[in-house]
Amino acid sequence: MREPRGDTVCASLEAYAKRAGGGTALCDGRETLTWHDVLVRTQAAETALAQARAGRLMRVDAGDPLSGLLHLCAGARSGRTVLVADPVHWQRHGERLRAQFGPFAETASCLVAGEGPRDPDEASERPEVRFRPGPTQPFYIGLTSGSTGMPKAFQRSHRSWTASFRLCLDTFGIEEADRIFVPGGIGHSLHLFGAVLALDSGLRLDIARRFQPKAILRRMHKAGSSVLVATPTQLQLLARGAASEGIHLPDLRRVLLSGAKWRDSERELLARMCPGAEVHEFYGTSETSFISHRVAGDPPGSVGRPFKGVEVEIRGAAGDRLADGESGDIWVRSGLLFDGYVMGTEPMTRRDGGWISVGDRGHLDGDGHLWLSGRKGRMIVTSGINVFAEEIEAALLRHPDVGQAAVFGLEDPLRGARIVAAIQPNGSSLPDPRALHRHCLALLEPAKVPRAFQFLSHWPLTPGGKSDLSAIAAQIEHRGTAHDGVSRRAPA
Repeated sequence: MREPRGDTVCASLEAYAKRAGGGTALCDGRETLTWHDVLVRTQAAETALAQARAGRLMRVDAGDPLSGLLHLCAGARSGRTVLVADPVHWQRHGERLRAQFGPFAETASCLVAGEGPRDPDEASERPEVRFRPGPTQPFYIGLTSGSTGMPKAFQRSHRSWTASFRLCLDTFGIEEADRIFVPGGIGHSLHLFGAVLALDSGLRLDIARRFQPKAILRRMHKAGSSVLVATPTQLQLLARGAASEGIHLPDLRRVLLSGAKWRDSERELLARMCPGAEVHEFYGTSETSFISHRVAGDPPGSVGRPFKGVEVEIRGAAGDRLADGESGDIWVRSGLLFDGYVMGTEPMTRRDGGWISVGDRGHLDGDGHLWLSGRKGRMIVTSGINVFAEEIEAALLRHPDVGQAAVFGLEDPLRGARIVAAIQPNGSSLPDPRALHRHCLALLEPAKVPRAFQFLSHWPLTPGGKSDLSAIAAQIEHRGTAHDGVSRRAPA
């Protein structure tokens, strides 16, 4: 197993360039860089920042992942804090971001990594450093929408990520010879984490500019990728694409999965794509990093036990610690927590000394397994009953004709909220709405069963590969719903 060196991000590029300078370090499908190339171009960006006397804050454009990662490395190594934003965020919220953070937002977007020195020994000399990075200093600002739907900027320190890297390598058994593939944009914290983990640890990284399953599968096969860092939705689409194209990935041995629950019903399809791969599901957030992970033998439906060094408590509304089996707010304590929000606030996120809660709810069983109920921000109050959208979605996804599901509460003068489910069919034919209704009745209390089903052929995804709940909700609200419990509209 290879461990990252030091407590600041990407501090060991010189060592990797010296050890394996001509070996492939980074590929985005268009351009392939060796470790020496990565070092040279990162140092050129560091020099450009120094010559421009750039301040401590800089922007990285997530639309070009290869260039963006080099600029992030340069910023981290030169003691700067880097805002990583997807182009979609800049289109929607650029004015607000510039108003909050000022001129820095354009500083790094015009940096072009030059040729730099071609001699590895010459490249080992670090450029002049205006700001020196330290373990507790901030290096990364990411964006998250949270419960309010407005973007909030969260800040992470060097040590919170380097400690997470060590924990990831140790827990999931990632080794020196592994090759990591990240199938989504670096504007999403999961993908960015996987990408920087590879560069920080001296592992080959292949990254996709866009999520195109068939193209990604071909690249993974050619590169001999052995570790995939993805969301469940991405993995599902990759497995289906592999089945339709007859593609197998014999080198893939680890799948690191987070962002939503993985469907056990998809395991057979996955096994056909990569029969030797182990799926490692983990639960965490942008604010907490790793919380828990599942291993073989853990009960289906749980998110496993807490990672080593991570403490989890369940607390009631008054802040009292609850007994095993009682559902309440999930509180976490570890050395991996974020610094705080530097733009906007999140009412769901609360701190208590070294503990933090981001609004997720669940319970611990007697064996220490953590079970999620849902997030307060997705709670629907219907007929006086609190219902979590995630519980209904999980029930719907157990139906063989349902490929994707998202549940919403639309305003209803009688019930307060009317539960509506958006469905992407698992195939070319529409599921029978009455069969879906009966299926839900068998698994849920009557008040939790959706009053209407809407079928979507196109399922919007965020740049991070998760279901785009805002876009799906807008479609549902635009269509309206039928009043007999089903929607008979054709797929959009």
